[in-house]
Amino acid sequence: MRITQQLITQNAIKYMDENLKRLYKLQEKVASGKEFQRPSDNPSGVAAAFYLRSTLTDTSAYLDSIANADSWMTTTDFSLNQVIQLATRAINLTRQGGTDTLGDDQRSGLATELDIILQQAVNVANSTHEGKYIFGGFKTQTPPFSLVDNNSDGQFDQVVYNGGINEIISRTLSPGVSIPLNIDGNETFDELFQAMLAARDALKSNDLTQIQATIAPLENALMKVNESMTINGSRQRQVRLAKDRLEKAQIELKSLLSTKEDANMTEAISYLQHQQTVYQTVLEVGQRAISAMSLFDLLS
Repeated sequence: MRITQQLITQNAIKYMDENLKRLYKLQEKVASGKEFQRPSDNPSGVAAAFYLRSTLTDTSAYLDSIANADSWMTTTDFSLNQVIQLATRAINLTRQGGTDTLGDDQRSGLATELDIILQQAVNVANSTHEGKYIFGGFKTQTPPFSLVDNNSDGQFDQVVYNGGINEIISRTLSPGVSIPLNIDGNETFDELFQAMLAARDALKSNDLTQIQATIAPLENALMKVNESMTINGSRQRQVRLAKDRLEKAQIELKSLLSTKEDANMTEAISYLQHQQTVYQTVLEVGQRAISAMSLFDLLS
C-alpha cells in the first residue's frame, strides 16, 4: 500500500473528527451530570432507569394516598375525642341530676346544658375533611346527622342519620394492600344521641328514677365511641407504618436511579481533561499533515 500525503491528511481529518465526537460526548456528560443522553447511548441502562422511574411514580402516588388517609384519620381521631369529652360531661350531668338533693329548677338547668351538649356532639359528628363529611359513608357531600323538632316547640327531639349504612371507603397503601378509611357514623353515634335525648328529657321532667335509668345507656354508648376511636387509631398506625416503609423504599429507588443515570463526575472530568489533551495533540499533528500538502496534492 502506497502512503501518500493525501492519505495522511484524510486520516488526520478522520481522527480529528473522531476525537472531537468523543470530546463532545464527555462534555455532554460533565455538563448534564448524566451517564447517557439518549437511549442509543446505553439501551439496557435506559430500560433499567425507565423501570425505576415508573416504580418511583407509583410509590409517590401511594404516598399521596397515604398522606390523605393519615390526614382523614387525624380529623376522625380529633372528632371522636371531642365527642368522648362531650359524652363524659353528659354522663356527669346525668349522675348529678340523679341524686335526690337537687330540685326541679336545678334539674331543668342540667337539662338545658345537656341539650346544648347534644347539639355540640351532633355538630362534631358532622365534621369534614377537605370539604367531605367523614362520618356519612359514601355520602360525603351531605351532613350525616340532623336535629329535628317534630313538635315545633323549639326543642329538638330527634337526631336523624342521613348517611350511608355500612359503607366502607378504602385507601390503597401499596400494591394489593388497602385499608378502611372511614368510621361508620350511625353505628358509632346513634346510641349516644338517643341516650342523650332520653337523659335530657328525664332531667327536664324531674323523673329521678328515669334519670338514673339513663346513666347506663349513656355509659354503653360512650364505650362504643371509644371502640371506634381505638379502631381508627389502629388503622392510623398501620397507615403510618406503610408510610415509613414506602419512604425508605423511595430513598433506595432514588439511590438506584442515581447509580444508573448519574455520571461519576470525578471520573468524567478526568476523562474530559485527558480527551482535551488528546484532541489538542491530534489537532497539532493534523495541522502539520495538512500544511505539508502541496498544491498538486490538493488538485489531485
